[in-house]
Amino acid sequence: MTSSAAKIHVVFAILVVSLAACGPTKPPTDVLGVATRNLAAAQAAGAATYAPLELRSAQDHLAGANTASARQDYDRAAVLAEESAVDSELAAAKARLGKAREAVDTLKRQNAELSNGVPRPEGADVQ
Repeated sequence: MTSSAAKIHVVFAILVVSLAACGPTKPPTDVLGVATRNLAAAQAAGAATYAPLELRSAQDHLAGANTASARQDYDRAAVLAEESAVDSELAAAKARLGKAREAVDTLKRQNAELSNGVPRPEGADVQ
């Protein structure tokens, strides 16, 4: 092979590699699936009541991710889907916290009602 033929092969190989690198990345279906599942879990946990802002942010990010994916902007879609997943996790955690606080408040109220209804011996020192 002559030196000019070798140069052509090298240039061709570089061109093929460059074009392959510029090709579209694959759709982030796995990240979109995680974001969708996390959003459903947050909704089921009661995020609409306890974390409406975080839930709305998760919904907006997921909608943006789906739009970006439809436009074949897969990098942007992956970023938005990851943000949606994180927002959904936060919303679900806040919902669990809100429910736990309500349960604590209910138990405190019940304890107070019980304490008020229990007769105490005279002279008993109650703390």
